[in-house]
Amino acid sequence: MKTLSKLTVAEQFQRAGLPGVIGIALTACAAMAGATALLPAKRALDEARQAIEQARQALHATDVHDQPASVEEQLARFYAHFPDREQAPELLERVYEAADLNGLQIARADYRVAEDRKVGLISYEVLVPLSGQYGQIRGFVDEVLQTIPTLSVDELDFAREGIRQSRIDATVRLNLFMARM
Repeated sequence: MKTLSKLTVAEQFQRAGLPGVIGIALTACAAMAGATALLPAKRALDEARQAIEQARQALHATDVHDQPASVEEQLARFYAHFPDREQAPELLERVYEAADLNGLQIARADYRVAEDRKVGLISYEVLVPLSGQYGQIRGFVDEVLQTIPTLSVDELDFAREGIRQSRIDATVRLNLFMARM
């Protein structure tokens, strides 16, 4: 009986011809490739759905009492994230350290202090002229943003003398926000 089924298969291949045999082979390859590609993707999708469900359950499980009770309490928590103005010298020293870490020298820096009584924050605007390679300046900006969370980079100006010059003159305007205590 096995011989009969082999003969039947052989006859079907012969009827299909070369294009039919190639089509069957390509279909089998596509099915195998699809199965090997889709199974890991399905597994990853199931894991992502499970993680979302766990996050939803964790969100619903949080106690309502963990949330601030009033607007005043919410504002107090917001302002608690900002350093007080007595920490200004230490924070500005971190700016100089970031320059040193990236091989840059800050010869001088211009400072301007602004106080917004409505917002309740003090802003130290620091204008820092730098001269160096682009990577050094980029490293400096990355470093100050990572080490001082309440600092923003408000402006970057780049200039170089000629197209073949690798040295860049930059002016970086930083804004350091602190709580008014």
